[in-house]
Amino acid sequence: MGDLAESMIDIAVKGLIKLDHNVLNDVLVKEDALDRMQVEIDDEVVRILALYGPLAIDLRFVLMVSKVNTELERIGDQAVNIGEYVQLLNAHPDSASLRDYPQMAKLARMMLRDALQAFYERDALKAKEVMANDDLVDALNDTILRERLAEEPDDLANSIALILIARSLERVADQATNICEEVIYMVEGRDIRHTGFGHEQG
Repeated sequence: MGDLAESMIDIAVKGLIKLDHNVLNDVLVKEDALDRMQVEIDDEVVRILALYGPLAIDLRFVLMVSKVNTELERIGDQAVNIGEYVQLLNAHPDSASLRDYPQMAKLARMMLRDALQAFYERDALKAKEVMANDDLVDALNDTILRERLAEEPDDLANSIALILIARSLERVADQATNICEEVIYMVEGRDIRHTGFGHEQG
């Protein structure tokens, strides 16, 4: 699921750079596979809970699998959103308008990959390191927002679409952060949501 979600983000951003209005179809094909995986994993979580009644760290692991499963499906949704926003672009943005998007996407994908690695390895320290990158993505999102709002309003549709695309990438980073919070809970039994250490996102 992690590889699939990451590839969906990659495809969607390449569709933005090339202004490929057909990119949504490519992303939706992968979303179907992602959704099927989500259902299969949730079914397996229910089966394990019902048959084995895991306790302590094993229970935390199974519960976190379910939560990570949800985050990955939401990341796929963000890729779909980007594909939809690309369709709203009525002209190819100039290179200056797009300069921050590849870096933003790269950071978000790196956070996702590293967050999942922390999950596989049950590495709370790595999870905390990944979370620090969320501020970098937030800063790029803020820069894009300011630049688009400062533009002349003659191309409002493009500006809104570009703002929404940046917002979707920022949400991918938030969801990677959520995975890291779940890793810390799984390993340490400590819920850091609402504590100021992590950034809980809905």
